[in-house]
Amino acid sequence: MPQMTGGHAVIRALRAEGVEVVFGLPGVQIMHIYDAFYDTPGIRVITCRHEQTTVYMADGYARSTGKIGVALVVPGPGAYNAGAAMSTAFAASSQVMLLTGQIDSGAIGKDFGALHEIQGQLEFMKPVVKWNDLVLKAEDIPDAIHMGFRQLQTGRPRPVEIEIPPDVLATSTGIELAEPEAYPRPEADAASIRAAADLLASARRPVIWAGGGVVLAGASRELLALAELLKAPVITTSEAKGAIPETHRLAMGTSSYGWGTGADLVPQADVVLAVGSRLGTYRPEPGAQPRPEQKLINLNIDPTEIGKTTPAAVGVVADARVGLAQINAALQHRRLSASWDQGELDATKAAAWGRMGSKAPRQVAALQGIREAIPAEGFVVAGITNLGAWAAIAYDVLKPRTFITSSYMGTLGYAFPTSLGVKVGNPERPVVALCGDGGFMYAVGELATAVQYGINVVAVVFNNHRFGASNRDQHLRFGGRSVGTELVTPDFAKLAESFGALGVRVPRLEDSPDAIRQAIRANRPTVIEVELPADLDPPYYMRPRE
Repeated sequence: MPQMTGGHAVIRALRAEGVEVVFGLPGVQIMHIYDAFYDTPGIRVITCRHEQTTVYMADGYARSTGKIGVALVVPGPGAYNAGAAMSTAFAASSQVMLLTGQIDSGAIGKDFGALHEIQGQLEFMKPVVKWNDLVLKAEDIPDAIHMGFRQLQTGRPRPVEIEIPPDVLATSTGIELAEPEAYPRPEADAASIRAAADLLASARRPVIWAGGGVVLAGASRELLALAELLKAPVITTSEAKGAIPETHRLAMGTSSYGWGTGADLVPQADVVLAVGSRLGTYRPEPGAQPRPEQKLINLNIDPTEIGKTTPAAVGVVADARVGLAQINAALQHRRLSASWDQGELDATKAAAWGRMGSKAPRQVAALQGIREAIPAEGFVVAGITNLGAWAAIAYDVLKPRTFITSSYMGTLGYAFPTSLGVKVGNPERPVVALCGDGGFMYAVGELATAVQYGINVVAVVFNNHRFGASNRDQHLRFGGRSVGTELVTPDFAKLAESFGALGVRVPRLEDSPDAIRQAIRANRPTVIEVELPADLDPPYYMRPRE
């Protein structure tokens, strides 16, 4: 049995599972892990400037590549700082592993006032993880990491956390590494597939509602095949943008904040197939939720989501790719009754774009220009900002995993650091972060990380000198009583240059696409500051049908 320290066991176990990069921030309780990096080749270490951003980067890496993202932080304040980003990864069902230090094992729970001591740290993390564990023996480290990978790669993919005390990391003993495994994708039972196929075969107006689970499962080909077989329109959530190309004739775009085609098409449906979506209440669109008299087929890998928010006529518990393939196979030799008219669908989609263009002409035109500036394989990370919110509806995504949001968590400040993780996982493809001036300041220190490691992200900072959504809320709901929402902001272009990045100032929103195009060509960490008028409304403060 090989002799090694607990710290070396962590790194060798990660390497055995195929990990290529770790995003971390060093500190005394985890230095035996950092020491093990020194003589264990094959894992790249990227040191961040805040514990929160270690997880954001791991999240961006995971969601853009389909690989496991790994973050490493100290206990106590490190773990608490990481918590906000873990909540985002949890909301987005992201494959993130957080390795967290601890105090010495003999002091845990004693309240001695040890450095970074937090009572009940394991319990603190439980609401934002699928599984977590405290490892108290060095020889148990490989099995704990292997179990974490099993949790990440089976069932619904949500983040996990493992805590290891420093004395355990320092212990040298005989340690056996665990063998990596391949995990089969769960299939649906035959009865539920038959029931789903029966409903879809007889449906005259089937609608497919695609959620983020389609993208996470890599089920785009199966989704497109089913849509074309049924000639059924596909509506997506923002997390599923790109599940099929949004320029496809059956792609009806994203329905969110009352915008999109959902309220036009779902009421006409006799059968709605929801795939990989929680059908939750965040960003609800009036009229777009299935009604009781309609037949809902709910396909989800998580059995707790079946019928949670909307009663389901048929529940199909399966991986989205496998379940869709099973339904496709069951329909191959069936007579289908679907009768959507393509001209009608085209008109519905055009009308939805017309509503957006008439209500928010500057934002929509800018996003269409940005679409032209970014290659089809390029990534957009949409932040909690005016243009980020509009991008979920008015930016066409052509490939899966190339549009990333914070899902229902709506985490201010996540966009820039998350985009860095996307770029680390996809170094040859353009990555653009759409940020607000308030949100960008959350992680401005990561400009140093971008420059140090050559992470050539283009961060577009739309500067309206305020927390725009909250400020508009004060104007629209509170009679213009503005308190605490206006900001002093730096010269973001000069700030970027002070870090060694490229800084650009754009005085008009309409000029932002060309600035992005040039920044992509420059292939350097870049900040583009765009002046944004304060009176431009985000989509959730506008009524599309009035």
